[in-house]
Amino acid sequence: MKGIYTRVNSIEEADDLGHFIMRLGYEGVQNDSYRYCKLQMKSAIERNARHHNPHCFVGVNGDRLVVGANRKEMRRQLSMKYIEKERVFRNLVTRC
Repeated sequence: MKGIYTRVNSIEEADDLGHFIMRLGYEGVQNDSYRYCKLQMKSAIERNARHHNPHCFVGVNGDRLVVGANRKEMRRQLSMKYIEKERVFRNLVTRC
């Protein structure tokens, strides 16, 4: 699958989307472990909350779950594309 990502506004949304992606068979950060993915999501949201932007970006790149704090970070990873709506993102992930 091509690299796509979307924005989530809370740790609950990020956790829900992360579980959805992992159920589809995508790998986590280290050896299919979701604990590290959740830790990255939490730290990205906390880092952005210091700048009054409590959100992070979650996506898939190839067969991996990817978490980033800002769009520039996500675009560096194999020129990933931003999908604004989470519903459209979920549909694209389930197709491939």
